[in-house]
Amino acid sequence: MVNNGHDEFQRAYAAALRLLGLCDRSKKDLRERLSKKGYSAEVVERVLSQLESMGYVDDERFALKFAMDAVKRKNAGPEAIRYGLQQKGIQKEIIDGTVSKVFQDIDEKTVARRALSKKLELRGRGVAAGFSLRSRSAARNDEIKRLSDYLRRKGFSYDIIKAAIREIKEEDDI
Repeated sequence: MVNNGHDEFQRAYAAALRLLGLCDRSKKDLRERLSKKGYSAEVVERVLSQLESMGYVDDERFALKFAMDAVKRKNAGPEAIRYGLQQKGIQKEIIDGTVSKVFQDIDEKTVARRALSKKLELRGRGVAAGFSLRSRSAARNDEIKRLSDYLRRKGFSYDIIKAAIREIKEEDDI
């Protein structure tokens, strides 16, 4: 019977290493995946403890990688990153520290501006396409609202959204 428990631990440990080989994972994600594979809660916790002590599972490292990737690839704002990390089961203190660290190194307004530029490019708009946020009042207001809503969904604050849209309007003026 003792041998059976050891075998289950070894199988769960090997499964966890395979999962970590694919990509970095949060402790919660790894716990859920191992549980779905049918390993007992006790074995899963032992495996997680072992992996943590060896440095293979580290929620702080995972959170920082997740946040940096979200900013670089998706132009995500702080609130979107917070939400994503909460979904991954990361503790609030780690989330707060990660978001502070990421946006200490990267200007939030620059990220919002990049998101807006990409959005306008994808829609075939912008200065080169003859688009102007300064044209016709009703259409202009609708477009500004759409862009504001887009940035809000990306996780940016009102002040950052306002500043980024102001910059787009000024650039469009040229």
